[in-house]
Amino acid sequence: MLFIEIFPFQWCSQTLSPWCSDVQLIDSSPRSTTIPCGDKAMTLMNIPLISILVLFAASVPVCASSPDPDEAWFEADEEEVNTGDLRFLPPPVDASVLHSLSRIEISPESLESGWVSLRQCYYNLDAVPRVEVVYDYNEMRNLAVAGTRGIGKAEVQGQSVQLEDVSANASLCVAASIRNFYAQPGGYVLKNGPYMRRFLDGYFPFRVSLEVIYPQELLRFHSVVPGAQQGFDVETGSGRLAFDAWFEGRLETRIGFTAVD
Repeated sequence: MLFIEIFPFQWCSQTLSPWCSDVQLIDSSPRSTTIPCGDKAMTLMNIPLISILVLFAASVPVCASSPDPDEAWFEADEEEVNTGDLRFLPPPVDASVLHSLSRIEISPESLESGWVSLRQCYYNLDAVPRVEVVYDYNEMRNLAVAGTRGIGKAEVQGQSVQLEDVSANASLCVAASIRNFYAQPGGYVLKNGPYMRRFLDGYFPFRVSLEVIYPQELLRFHSVVPGAQQGFDVETGSGRLAFDAWFEGRLETRIGFTAVD
C-alpha cells in the first residue's frame, strides 16, 4: 500500500469545514466480522454508506477487566438506552462522537440514470484490531478508498473495505458511485438511510453531515424530510443544500426536487 500525499477535502461546505481534516491519500485495490478481544470475541456489523449505516461501535477497552471512562456509554442503564426510536440531540453532543461527513453530486445525467457520485468520510472511529466496512446498496460501483488516518491497512473487497490496526479517533474516506436518486410524479427524490450507530440492542449518539450538489438549471430544491429542527440543521443555497444531524436511533432522509421548466 502506497502513501502518496496529504489530501485535503476541499469539498466540505463552509458550514461543515471546521470538522474537515486532512487524511493521507492512498492507492487502493478493489458481512459481519469477529474481532478478538482477549478470550472473547465481538462481532462488528458493517458501516454501509448512505443507504444503510450500522455501526456496532466496539473498542478494545470494552473487553478489558479494568474500568475505563471511554466505555461508560456502553454500560448505561437499560432504561436509558435508545432502542431505535429517532431522537434528535442538541448539538454539540460530543466532539469525539462518530461522524459521517459526505458529499453527493447529482449530475444532469443522474436525472436519467439515477446514479450519483459520493465522497464520504468517517471520523472518530473506535480503536479495534480489525473491522469490516460493508456497503449495502442495491446498486453501487467504483468503490475506492480515498484516504485514511490512524489505520494500518485499508483494502477494498467487493462492496466492503477491510480495515486493520485501527487507532482511536481514526478516519476513513471513500469514493463511489451509487444509485439512490429516483424520478417520481412531479419531480425527483434522493433517498438516504437509515443511518444508525448500534451496539447490541442499543442505539447511541451519531453525527451525520451531508452536502448535496445539484444542477440548478435543471432542478429546484423542494423539501427535506425530516424538516429542520433542533439537532437537524438544514442549509440551502444556489445549487446546493446540506444538513447536519445529531441523533440517536434510526434516521432516514428524503430530499425532494422539482424539475425546472
